[in-house]
This record gives sequence, C-alpha cells and structure tokens, in this order.
Amino acid sequence: MKDSTGALYFVKFDPPSNPEMASGAEVISTKLFYAFGYHVPENYIATVRREDMVIAEGTKFNDDVGRERTMKPRDLDALLKKVARQPDGTYRALASKAVPGTPLGKFRYHGTRPDDPNDIFPHEHRRELRGLRVFAAWLNHDDSRSINTFDSLVTEGSRQIIRHHLLDFGSTLGSGSVQAQSTRAGNEFLWDRRPTLITMLTLGFYVRPWIKVDYPEIPSVGRLEADYFQPDEWKPEYPNPAFANARPEDRFWAARIAAAISPEAVGALVKSIRYTDPRATSHLTEVINARRAKILYAYLNGTNPVVNPSLGGSGVLTFANAAEDAGVASRAEKYTIEWSRFDNSAGTHTAVGSEQTVTERTAQAPAALLANPPDFIAARVRAFHPQQPAWSQPLMLYFRRAGDGWTLVGLERNP
Repeated sequence: MKDSTGALYFVKFDPPSNPEMASGAEVISTKLFYAFGYHVPENYIATVRREDMVIAEGTKFNDDVGRERTMKPRDLDALLKKVARQPDGTYRALASKAVPGTPLGKFRYHGTRPDDPNDIFPHEHRRELRGLRVFAAWLNHDDSRSINTFDSLVTEGSRQIIRHHLLDFGSTLGSGSVQAQSTRAGNEFLWDRRPTLITMLTLGFYVRPWIKVDYPEIPSVGRLEADYFQPDEWKPEYPNPAFANARPEDRFWAARIAAAISPEAVGALVKSIRYTDPRATSHLTEVINARRAKILYAYLNGTNPVVNPSLGGSGVLTFANAAEDAGVASRAEKYTIEWSRFDNSAGTHTAVGSEQTVTERTAQAPAALLANPPDFIAARVRAFHPQQPAWSQPLMLYFRRAGDGWTLVGLERNP
C-alpha cells in the first residue's frame, strides 16, 4: 500500500485466531534488533478502515486458480474476510515501510557477495552473524534464515554501498505469523534426526520434553515461555552455518549488548504496543526479561568477562567485569596478570616480572617495564571464580605508547 504521501508500505494483518499477535511481535522484535545494531525496516502498528483503502487503477493480481486479472473491490473484501477485525470495524495491521535503495536480493549466512567489494569476510565467520544466534534465541526468532534478509544499494555521501537488512520478524515472541507459534519452535530443527529416531524406535513412547510445556491462553501472545528455555539448546528451524560457528566470545559480545537493554526499557517497549488484554503486556514483559536473564547468565559467564581495560600513564591497569556488573555473578576470587614487552613486527612477547595476583580490578605494571617503556605493552589477564571455570580463559591486552600515556590497540578473548 501507499499512504497519502506516496510512501510505500508492505502491510500484514493479524490472523483471526490471534488478534494483535503477529503485529505486536513484529514491532517489538524489529525495535529490539534495531537496538542491537542491525539494519531493519521501519515497522509500525497501523489502524486501517476499509473505506480508506483504494485500489489503484490497473492493479493486477493472481486469483485462487493462478490467473492474472484486474483486482476489484470484491477481491479486497475477500482478503479482509481472512484477517482479524476489531470490534469497531477497523483492522489492526503491521505497516512495514519499504527499505530504501535499489533491491539486490537476499544475503546468505555463508560465503560472501561476489558483487560487493566490501564483503570480504565469509558470513559464517562474521561476529554480527555468529552472535545473532544469541538475539534470535532470546526472542525465539526461529525463522532466522536467508529468506528473511534483504540487501539494497544505497548512497552514502559520495559513494554507493550495499546495506544488509534483517526483516520479517512475524515468527518471534510466540507468534507464528498466521497462527500461534508451534511448541517445536526453538527446541528442534524442522527435521532433527536424533529425537525423531528415538520417537520412532520407542514406537512413540518417548515424548519430547518440550511437548509437555504449558503456555497461558493469551491469543495476542501465542506461545512463548522462559521456564524451559535453555539458551545453549535453542535451535532455529533450519541449521544456520553462522550460528553453528558461534564461539564463546561471539556470544559474550551479544550478551553485553543484551545487558545494555534494561528490563524497564523492555517493559516500556511492550507497553507501547497497546495490547487490549493486559495479561499480554505483563506476560510478554515478564518472559522477555526472564529469557534475557538466562542469556546474560549463560554467556557473560561463558568466557573471561573482563572488559573496558585502560592503562594509565603511571602504568596502572584498570578494568571492569561484565558478569559482575550485570548482576549474574558474584565477585571474582582473584585476577592474575602477566606483563610483557610486545614486538609488533615479529609478533613476539618478552616477559617482564613474575605473574601478579590481585583481588581488585586494578594492577600496577612492573617498574622494569616502565623504566624503559617499549612501543607496545601486553598484559595477559585471567579471572578466577569457584563457580565460573570459564573465567580463567586468558584475555590478551595490547597497549601502544601515546605520548605520556597508553592506548588500547588490541584485545584478544580466548587467543
């Protein structure tokens, strides 16, 4: 559809069985994925009246038997009979503004685009696509595959670039677009060999545990829960090569972004959808935040959580702990730091002093290292927590001399 200003929108309506479900899920998820840093369409909740819809002259469409013919008012009426209608006679819809630029099709979760000179890293090894698995699991975006992507050629300043978009979030947050989401979604691939064979070999006596999960009867939400949800066990509909290659540091990267979105922000976003049933607002807010908490616990503790390192001019190293700051772990027992001179040309380290052990998030570089400071200093940092063994994985920090101080120029998590 085009609005009165001529702007083009793709319009999707809610199914009669679940009014407000697909439109609400799509707007919430789109705004969250935008907050995560991805390019997405502008999606809005719209209220449409039948008398405000006008069929443009010469509009063609394919009827039920595949014949192309001119669209007539009765065809639009027949379409609207299949969608949810509000008590006042209006239709609630999702209005998705057309993505700007020249359409170039979809991108894949592996390989590169041969027509994009900037696309030089295989997609299965790009952090923003490997880490996307965390966001998809959080919002149960099980239909995260190539068909729901869109590339366009856009102009930025004096140059043209290919911009990559994610779109179509109708299959998120308990919505299955045209019906409530399947209980399988997020728990198994469409074809998952092992549980299928077990069910066959036991003649159906083996019951997948996710089948037993109870969902509240809230039509405008569909099926979304947080009690059974296990971030590491979550699966999309189809195997995704980028998701399969996700490393602990990719998941940590995504979890830090999720941690920056507060429970209060989630609540405000869900409230903005204006669900008719107040149970939908409270349930969605509660479940989204509960799934977020599980994401943060699993992935901020899945590797060394030291972040934001800084080396002062006097050689004092300070840093933060993302897991502690997010409230998903108690205080670290200790930290160890190994200092070295780093030869950037040869890529070699020369150890200086013995390993330091500190209990605070600060440490002093050895005097021998600062007496005749090199161009580059490296610090190997490990954290220790009795309940979090992954914290002890090393973190390599590289600082370059800049005047009287030091600038962080490299950070390798799990080098």
